[in-house]
Amino acid sequence: MTDALLEAGVARCRREGLTVTRPDDGAEPPGVARPADAVQSPDDARTARSDGSPSVSTLLSSGRAVAIESIRDPEPTLVLSRLWNDRNNDRAALFVAPDAETAEWIETLLTPPVGVRAADEEGRRFYTGPDRVALSEGGYAAVPAGTTLEWRESATAREPIGLAVGGNADTDTDTDAATPASGSWLDLHADDDVVARLDGVDALDCPTRERFPYAYRRDDDKRIRVVDFAGRPVQRYTGIGAMRDGGFQPVPAPLVPEHMFDGSIDGWWAVLVADA
Repeated sequence: MTDALLEAGVARCRREGLTVTRPDDGAEPPGVARPADAVQSPDDARTARSDGSPSVSTLLSSGRAVAIESIRDPEPTLVLSRLWNDRNNDRAALFVAPDAETAEWIETLLTPPVGVRAADEEGRRFYTGPDRVALSEGGYAAVPAGTTLEWRESATAREPIGLAVGGNADTDTDTDAATPASGSWLDLHADDDVVARLDGVDALDCPTRERFPYAYRRDDDKRIRVVDFAGRPVQRYTGIGAMRDGGFQPVPAPLVPEHMFDGSIDGWWAVLVADA
């Protein structure tokens, strides 16, 4: 079936004098536009529209190869991962949207603050991604099921939340504790409650099991074993679905822009509305 969004992107690129190649093996991206002769270096093409997002003409005249990315469902993981893949392969991304509403959502996601749900004086609120939080002891973090999880930065001075064998979680109180060296905590909210706290976004790299209420891993017999923060057995399940039904859910890792992009994404993307 012909992809109308891809065709719109191809037509726009050809009007700018670019040649388009389209792999026939189903590879991604489905179309790549390249200038016949680069008229300027990529670093010279930084002109932006009045709203701060790059224009299509600017992107297509940058001298870079441009991936044509059809986006009907602008889910954050999809948009950010495609831009990440294109940028890592030295391609810019032309996102082709079916309507103005979808295009606006993509532009909002990719303009500062890049790739986050919201930001205020406390810090950022992150989207959750497809990865799970891996723990230094092995396995993955878990929390009680039945709640909506969200990762948020917090610059407020607070005590770290930690769990100790034979004790309870530290209370979430404003004491004489300072903010961490990273400048802000990274809190995991389950509905309105903070259930885990890390020393900033970089602490997501294999935190210790005691940072979370529960953990889980797959045993040699393929069953899922859930343990508490101290490693004490809680229950075993036939799979992740059964584990959820039993009252435990995996902790998804947040999408952190600086962990995906090693620099600015200015000049690396633009959005085209197919029906414009």
